[in-house]
Amino acid sequence: MSTETQEQVEMGTKPIKEHEWLSNFVGTWKTENTMTMPDGSTVQGKGKETQKMLGGLWVLGEGSGEMPDGSTMEYRTGLGYDVSFKGYRGFWLADMSSHLWKYEGELSADGKVLTLNCKGPDMVVDGKTANYRNVHTLIDKDHRKMESFGEQEDGSWAQFMTVTFTRA
Repeated sequence: MSTETQEQVEMGTKPIKEHEWLSNFVGTWKTENTMTMPDGSTVQGKGKETQKMLGGLWVLGEGSGEMPDGSTMEYRTGLGYDVSFKGYRGFWLADMSSHLWKYEGELSADGKVLTLNCKGPDMVVDGKTANYRNVHTLIDKDHRKMESFGEQEDGSWAQFMTVTFTRA
């Protein structure tokens, strides 16, 4: 290998422990969710998700799940650790929304809870934006949970969805 080629291979970000942590998401998962609708009723759904590593730096996923009206939604997701900004970054997009959800967050000191924050369309008022938070909790190597919250007018956070993931 020429020196120039070797230098090109060695360029780029090298995975660190924060990237290694992402392997907790890798695999095929069965999902079960509970969503709280604006009227206070709840809806249950099931789905599946597959997550794979990309270059040791990112975990990329694709999944599908039941919507409250019984239709099926497909989505894609990505999560990585940005060494420049010292924080986790992610995205979520789906076939039922034109919004690209972009997340920023941090991992708890014990390595069990990843909290990701983002701004997106208000789910009740058209044309308005709102703040959201997804809290990912590692239960064990075969189980994890995600809880989604929306920020209320008074600054408090109201939970509107819980998804449990079981390794398939």
